Amino acid sequence: MTTIERRAAARKAARSRRRPSARSASASGPDAEQGPNTVIWWHIANVVDLIHFPIVIALVVLGAVYFSGPVFVFLLTLMVTLQVATLGCPVMWLTGQLRKVHDPDYEVKWSFTAWLYQTYGRWFGVAVFLFFAGLTLLLRFLLF
Repeated sequence: MTTIERRAAARKAARSRRRPSARSASASGPDAEQGPNTVIWWHIANVVDLIHFPIVIALVVLGAVYFSGPVFVFLLTLMVTLQVATLGCPVMWLTGQLRKVHDPDYEVKWSFTAWLYQTYGRWFGVAVFLFFAGLTLLLRFLLF
């Protein structure tokens, strides 16, 4: 059961146990044990995702239209190389961390490369980085 489900069950149980005279009691009841409401962090993560994906798509499509040639290729190569260097998209990591603030049981899955690095160790991560960086540069030189 995730933290979200546990909190919902605790709220439901607290409401069913609450007597009519206890509604005017102070905040020292069962609701005080739940901690602050952190659902705002989950919503912020969703908004960041909703803004992030269309902006990336628009930048790639519009970038190809307005920055055709070496400038666009350089910018695209730079973005891909930076994402490979950070083992994934930093914005995806941020939204995962925001969701984790709300639900500590949430598993942040922001990058397959980071998972490989964490699972198999540092040298595997370096090898994956070198592979993708080399592949990116090779494609850049071959196609452009």
